[in-house]
Amino acid sequence: LELSLIEAYYLAEKGILKIFKDGIELSLEEFKTICGTHLPEFEDLYRNYREFKDFGFTIRSALKYGTDFALYKKRPGLEHAPYLVKVLKYGQFIEPGDLISWGRLSHSVKKDLILAITHQSGLITYVALKWFKP
Repeated sequence: LELSLIEAYYLAEKGILKIFKDGIELSLEEFKTICGTHLPEFEDLYRNYREFKDFGFTIRSALKYGTDFALYKKRPGLEHAPYLVKVLKYGQFIEPGDLISWGRLSHSVKKDLILAITHQSGLITYVALKWFKP
């Protein structure tokens, strides 16, 4: 079994998984520090991961699509992921070409694009984008 740092942290936070380093159990805070070292955007990614997981989605990496997460209503293998998620910080500048790329790619693989805009307060604003052809 291989878990991403985000998946491992989620399971540890829920009390399902214990994390050890060099035979010593780590606290959640210690593990969070390690996660942040390896993934500078860990807090924003995790906040979104937890929210989608708690909504009942199955979540997989979507790096091959240039986004952060692929969301499944059921499970991979039973359906294709209907959504791709790109996590952004509130106020973060987005290159117009990046937005177009995310939109085109999500459309070409028949998925809706969700921009998950994470505010410093912890609030997350979701903006769903669909390709429109008149």
